[in-house]
Order: sequence, then C-alpha cells, then structure tokens
Amino acid sequence: MCNKNISIKREEIMKPIDIIVPIYNAYEFTEECIKSVIKNTDLTVHTLVLINDKSPDEKILPMLLKYKNENTDKKIVVLDNEQNMGFVKTVNKGMQYSENDVILLNSDTEVTEGWTEKIQKCAYSNEYIATVTPLTNNGTIASVPNFGVDNDLPENMSLEEYAKMIEEISKNRYPQLTTGNGFCMYIKRDVINELGLFDDETFGKGYGEENDFCYRALDHGYTNVLCDNTFIYHKGTQSFKKENLTASRAALIEEHMNLLRKKHPIYVQKTDNFLANNPIRDIQENVSLNIQLYGKKRILYLVNEWEANMEMTGGTSLHIKDIIIANNKNGIASFVLAPDKNDLSRFKLYLYTDKVGREIANYKTDINQYGQIVYTNNRYKEMLENIFDSFKIDILHVHHFLFQTFDAIDVAKERNIYSIITLHDLYMICPSINMVYKDIYCEYDKEKDCKECLHNRYGINSNIIENWKNTCKKILEKFDKIIVPSENTKNIFEKTYKGLKFEVVEHGVDVIEVKNKERKAENSTFNVAFVGAMAIHKGGNILKDLIRTNNNLNIKIHLFGKSELPELTKNQKNYINHGPYRRGELPQLLIDNNIDLVCIFATWPETYSYTLTECYMASVPVLTFDIGAVGDRIKKDELGWTISFSTNSTKILEKIEEIRNNKEEYNNKKNNFENYKFKTVTEMQKYYIELYNNVKIENTKAVADVYSFMEYRTKTREQDFDQYQALYGHVVYKYEKLRNTKIWKISKKIKGKIKGK
Repeated sequence: MCNKNISIKREEIMKPIDIIVPIYNAYEFTEECIKSVIKNTDLTVHTLVLINDKSPDEKILPMLLKYKNENTDKKIVVLDNEQNMGFVKTVNKGMQYSENDVILLNSDTEVTEGWTEKIQKCAYSNEYIATVTPLTNNGTIASVPNFGVDNDLPENMSLEEYAKMIEEISKNRYPQLTTGNGFCMYIKRDVINELGLFDDETFGKGYGEENDFCYRALDHGYTNVLCDNTFIYHKGTQSFKKENLTASRAALIEEHMNLLRKKHPIYVQKTDNFLANNPIRDIQENVSLNIQLYGKKRILYLVNEWEANMEMTGGTSLHIKDIIIANNKNGIASFVLAPDKNDLSRFKLYLYTDKVGREIANYKTDINQYGQIVYTNNRYKEMLENIFDSFKIDILHVHHFLFQTFDAIDVAKERNIYSIITLHDLYMICPSINMVYKDIYCEYDKEKDCKECLHNRYGINSNIIENWKNTCKKILEKFDKIIVPSENTKNIFEKTYKGLKFEVVEHGVDVIEVKNKERKAENSTFNVAFVGAMAIHKGGNILKDLIRTNNNLNIKIHLFGKSELPELTKNQKNYINHGPYRRGELPQLLIDNNIDLVCIFATWPETYSYTLTECYMASVPVLTFDIGAVGDRIKKDELGWTISFSTNSTKILEKIEEIRNNKEEYNNKKNNFENYKFKTVTEMQKYYIELYNNVKIENTKAVADVYSFMEYRTKTREQDFDQYQALYGHVVYKYEKLRNTKIWKISKKIKGKIKGK
C-alpha cells in the first residue's frame, strides 16, 4: 500500500531554509507566489528572500515591501538590485546572502501545504543527495501527469486537493534524476560550499544554469532526486511571455544547450536518454489514473466481449456503451473487464471517464473455458481482487459471466460492494446460452437430450443441467438487484427460479430520423428482409429454406447483416445479400431498398432485439414467431404479425403472400407506427444514473492504489513471458546458434550482393 501523509512535525525540522525568489515583472503571478509561501510555510523558522531584479514594473518593489511590512512576525527579506543583474546573478546573490540550505523558487509558482517539510525530508533521506525537485505541472523532467510537456491543472479538483492527493498516493520513491529543475529546487548548503555558485559567466541570462550545477554535483559523487510526494504549481516562463521575446528565448535555449553539450556531453546524453525512456512513468500513471477517478463513483462491468472503440454490434455491448456515455456525463468512472476474443485466458481491463476510453491492463490467467464448466479460478479471482482493491470499486455490474467465473460476486460481497446483474440471455439457466437444441428452442422439444447437447457444445460427458441451475440460483441470490430487458424474459426466469425478484428495464435507443419514409413507387415486387447477424439461432436455416422454396417471382428476399452460413453470402435470382451494416444504418437501408416486410425468426426467445426497434424506426411491419420478447412486442404494439413457432418455410411463405395481398390490414399496421413511442436512451440512462447514485459509498475521493495495480499487471506479464520461454525458448536458442554459423554468414553476403544489383 502507498505510504500516507509523511509531513514532518515542526520540532522534527532539521535545518532552517532560505527560500530565494528572483523577481522580474509578472506582478500578478509574483503576488500569488508570495501569498502561497506565506500561507504554506513556517516563516518563523524559514526565511523568504525576495529579490527584485530592477523590474521595469514600478509596482513590484512596493508590493514586496508591503508583504514584508504586513508580516512582521515572519522572516521576510526584500533585496532590491540597483541595476538589472539577470536571473543567474540574482540567484547567486540570494545564495551568497544565505548561510542555510536554500530553495530556489520561480516567482510564477504556487507552493502547497507541507512543501518545505516534505522536500527537506527527501533531501536528508540520503547524505549524498545534492538537489531535490518536486513534481509539477510544468517542469519537463518533473512534469505530471504527462511527461515532458506543460500540463493544465485538473478540472475536477483545486490545487490544494491535487497536492494532497499526490502526497497520499505517493510511494515516496525519491527516484534519481540526472538533473533538477530550477522552477523549485532544494540545494544543501554543504553542496553549495563544495561546488560553488551557479556559473553566471556562462549562463548569465538564464536557462541551463541549474543543469550545469546538477551535472557538477554528479561529478562530485552526489545525486539529484525527485520528491514524488510534493506538487508545486508552475505557470511557466512568465518573463518570456511577450511575443518579441519568443525568438530570442528559443535562440538562448539553443545556445545554452550547445554549451551544456560541450561541457557535460555524458550527462546531457543521460538526460536525453531519461527523457526518451521515461523511467518514472509509473509515477505519472499513478497521478493520471487518480486524477481521472477523483471524486467519482467507480463501477466495474463484466461482459463476454468488448472492443476498445466500442464500435461493436452485439446488443449487450451496445447497451453497456449507452450506459457508459451517461456515466461519463455524470461523473461516474466505468471499468470494463472482458476476455480477449483471440485468447480467452487473457483479460483486458478498460477505463472510461470521458468520451475516449482506453485499455489499461492486459492480464494473463490460466482459465481454460473449452471443454469444461468453470465456477471458480484462483488466478482469475486474484486478478479481480487486485482490481477491486486497487481502484476502490464501488459497484459491480455483471452483464455476462460467459468466459468468466462466478468469483466476482463473492469478491464483491467480501467487500460489501453493491452488486447488479443484467440477464441478456438464458446463460444463467443453461450454459448453451440460448437453449437452442438442434435448431429448436429446447423447451419445445420433448425428446431433447441435454447430455448430448452439452457434449456437442462443450465436450462434457455428464448431464450437469440441474447442478448448473442450482449453482446459478445461489449466485443470483447473492446479487442486490437482478435486471432483465423484457417481461417475457422475466417470466422465463421466474418460472425457473421461484422466489427471486427480477426487475424489467427495457433498453433505450437513439431514434434515427430516416429520409423518404414513404414507399418509392408501387410495383409488383414485395421485398422481404432478414436483418442482423445471421446464425442458426437467429433463423439462418429458416432463411435458407425460404430462399430454396420461394418460387414466387413477386417476392424478393434480402439480408442486411453478416452471415455465419456460407450459403447465404451469395446472391440468387430471388435473394440479395447486402452485407454487414453499422449501428444506426439499418432504418435508412430498409427505406432505400423499398423493404415492405421484415422477418425475425430467431429460434429462441430473444430477450429484447435492437434490430426490431430499428425496423420500427423505418415504419416497416414485422413477421415473427410467437415467442420471446420479439413476439410479445409485436403483439402488444400491433406493428406486425406473429405465427406459431412450429411453422415451416412453406407456411411462412403463405403468410407472407397473405400479408402482401391484404393491403387494408397491411396499411393498418403501417398506420400504427404513428402512435408508437420509443423508449429513448436518455430515459434508460436516467434510470441507471439514479440507480448508481442511490448506492451509498463511504468516500468518492478514495485514492486508487495504482502501484499495487501496476505490480500485479507486471506480474501477469512476467508469467506470460515464462510460458513463452517454456514453449519457444529452444527455438530462439537454435536460431541464435544458426546465426553464428559460416553458412548463415555466407548466405547473408550473397543476399546482400543480390540486393545490390
């Protein structure tokens, strides 16, 4: 765990410090700097040395004297240069005036609570430390959260809160630097006495003088360190803000960099390597993640599939995406844990706190979901525990346990974390997910053989359905809330698990406005569309039979969506495959292709169906089976027709012909669309935001233990590398031996000559 609050008590202060502030113009920034030092520094022990370097702004000196005179109980010294000496000579004047350790502080900084105590403790943590630089937003080598650039202060916290957070999350590593940074740099008096002052002859106008001093300290065997528990705000180069000085500043920097390279070539190269490799990226990641999470509730979503860009087409993933968009707007941080589709033993963790989410971890476990039912896994549980504890997760919301284990609910309960599960399919009744047995919903097959089905799907040789149901019921009982997308799904689960409470929360949609909604022209062709990813459980075999048996030239069948059946990818005289489409494109596609009727013939009771809703947006009636949420919705909304689940392709074609010929009934269905009210994404989002906000948590400002998270993430990577070595190490060894043979070297020369031609 991170060390917390290491502030030193007054009686533990080791040495008085002289805080030297060279000042040239920048009235407002200088005043803010002085105020922050007076507020956050014990100036009965330490001394504030303000040096006016003949500022052209005549208000500067009176302002400095004002603060000195108003704080007679504090040690404040004002020095006024008779002529402009330049930055480096002014700093040297301050160090010569002082007999103590010093902190060189730019006048465009603001210091924070406990800064002198923390920096001094860092300085004396090792006798060979010469200089100490704290973290800042604008200090190149010491910048957080982004390295080497100017960072804005976080919008979601004050400077004081930010500095306090950085102190609390710090590991107090005090990493070594090749050079300090002069915006705020602590220097021991003994080191000044040994090395001398800054080189004002070479670096008289500023820039590079602190680097030169730090490099000389390295020559003497000292080190420079970063005080990673202290943050000082730095506005940055205020003396060079005028446009006419920009070019001169750039030229000065270039000139002094060349001087440094000539004088200290090895150390400058080390600094360049430091900037290129960033060995303190763990500190920046720690700060960055905690900024994103500060003051926010944190929800962990478990799902069976996920893509970082969230451009997936699966209904479950789209539903979570809509919720996350609302979370972002309402100050809720969303973590998504999902298996890697290319390696189900690997899990990816994503974080969304704004519009752009990102993958923050890629874990390797030893889960093997093929050929077995897995209720628990130690490595997987260990991963979950690290996520819950590192990020102080407040709510667990499971959207699918497929490819994962049931450990999540136990980990949540052990930590008294509120838990929700949304049942998007029938997985928690049968591991077959949709309960399709030989192309038929198994509840309609009296001769079903669960053992055979499980063997065909998973290679399981036992009928474990009753055990599965008993286990799933125990798991569901542990959740604080169980959500289903439709009344039909609720009825199925209530029939299976008596005594459990299921709440219906329908999915919301963004209503898409389509163009040219009216039929383009009257013609004899009746266009019938199948929509969505076409697999067997989505009615793939039914579509094949309809194409084969349809001899009516006035009925043309279309498919909008990707097909898992090769036979459906080729166009035929009465069939057109339009291919995949993106979310939101379907309504306009139906209009543009003059579709008269949509057929949805899923062979299992779907729990919602986004595609049905998108058909509604195009005002195209639907023909479906009388099962599941789709059948229920069609009956209730009167926007299409339902037929018996046992209807064969011949009877389906007869029904389509009947619909085509009965224009009055068809037009009545079309007219019903005018009164249909969509449940919007906004309405659905409102429900979830209220649900999440009603969950009471102890502290939304709890800091994340990012170091623990990073250590575990690294550990799993190392294990993965070990596995790679075990599998392929011998191949690498043979390759390296081959490269040293004469044959290899000769063949390489021959290849070189051939390329030369």
